[in-house]
Amino acid sequence: MLADDLPWPELGNVSRGATRGNQGQKGVLSTPDAEGRCLLQLRVQPGVLTVLLNSQASDWYRRLDAEVNHALKLTKTYWRKARRRQDYDAVADQDHMELHEWLQQLKDKVMSHLELLMQRGDIKGPPYNMPENIELSFLRKFIERQAAGIPHNPRLRKAFQENRYVPPPRPSLADSETPEPSESGSGRHCSDPGWADDEPAKFSRENASAPARYQSNPTLSLPYQPQAKPHIGGGASLEEEAESSKRLLHAARSDLRRAQKDTQDSFARYTASLEAERRAWQEVVAVEDRRDNIVSMVLRQGQRPPGMRISIPSDP
Repeated sequence: MLADDLPWPELGNVSRGATRGNQGQKGVLSTPDAEGRCLLQLRVQPGVLTVLLNSQASDWYRRLDAEVNHALKLTKTYWRKARRRQDYDAVADQDHMELHEWLQQLKDKVMSHLELLMQRGDIKGPPYNMPENIELSFLRKFIERQAAGIPHNPRLRKAFQENRYVPPPRPSLADSETPEPSESGSGRHCSDPGWADDEPAKFSRENASAPARYQSNPTLSLPYQPQAKPHIGGGASLEEEAESSKRLLHAARSDLRRAQKDTQDSFARYTASLEAERRAWQEVVAVEDRRDNIVSMVLRQGQRPPGMRISIPSDP
């Protein structure tokens, strides 16, 4: 029996683990046909394993996929703001990281559950065609909350129901992004590695000077202030500044490498857990089939004359 909702991830200070790397065509949905049914790719390579979803599943998955894509773009926006400490809200960033991971886990669960239905024969194929009477019930609460504007985060949802929380308006990605330092006209170039934008960003400077709302960490709560340029002519101080900057850059890159390794390790554990769950489901299905066969044999045996017996096969 599948739960009708996923548990909420508690990421703590874990980096943005919702990114799944290059997924190729996995999870890509085609345009709907005349009946509203869409073809879903279940493998990285196109056409290797596909399933034609019914109209309801197509609509629900399309809404979920749109939220995952929006969350990914907003995650990049938070990452840029955090890097520059500019108009940055760490609490909102943490809430969003958890939401992003939860949405991605829900999307992963849809694909793994569809594969399970295909293995069990509930979706017959190939070609695999999902019957209209099958519902992805664990998506229902997501769809209902999304339509009603209710937060998916259990903590925020409770506050919302007690009238202690008002969901903010859906962020406009074009308005929420701010320019990189190299784009501000200063002529300085930023060499920090980061995600490349998927498309040319339209930046707004309206919020650049707004005070941060997060007050738990005084360092993060302060808006970014560019350092004053060193006075030309102080040769010794310039050399010291260059050496200090080199050490700081080395330390920052070391922190980045450690964070990337932690993210990779967390993702490896997560994928291993998904594989273990998939195998456990296969084992449950196999045991259920064996039980059903034994029950059928016992019932048939009860309908035969007393002298006739049916042998029950043992496990190989």
